[in-house]
Amino acid sequence: MQRVSFRTIAITLLSSLAAGCIGGGAVYMTECKARLPLCDYMYTKEDWGPTGSAQTKGPVMLNALPPKEYFLAEWGEPSETITVSEDEVTFVYKTVEWCGVGAAYVFPVPLMAPTCEGFDRITFKGSKATHIHFKRRNETFVLFGPGVAAEKGKSCPIPCYIDIRK
Repeated sequence: MQRVSFRTIAITLLSSLAAGCIGGGAVYMTECKARLPLCDYMYTKEDWGPTGSAQTKGPVMLNALPPKEYFLAEWGEPSETITVSEDEVTFVYKTVEWCGVGAAYVFPVPLMAPTCEGFDRITFKGSKATHIHFKRRNETFVLFGPGVAAEKGKSCPIPCYIDIRK
């Protein structure tokens, strides 16, 4: 049996790097809490995270969630409703997400299972949303090839403090 040389292995690995065939990533849960309104942040049923203006340091965009009635129409009935007081209520939407890691050497091999529990908790005072607390899926990927391509995960929101004296 012929033994494979280090040179053959090195050439094979380097050529696969040039073709962009090596990489990996992780899908995990991120938990965030914030008061509203949020600055330069998107929070919808489908997606969440900083908006483009947050990354380019453009003008501040306020993100206030819609009123409770519109929210119910868009998201549907919550999994659980917590009554805080006569005028304050929290809607809880529970989810189960796919989480895990993945590696790629020519072909991706995801090692994921639907094991991560997530939730969205939106607190309303009257009809106005005042607070969010969520645990949602987040992703980070790195690909190696002629260069390195990486995508870091999303960050949690930062509440906006508005000066009402102006």
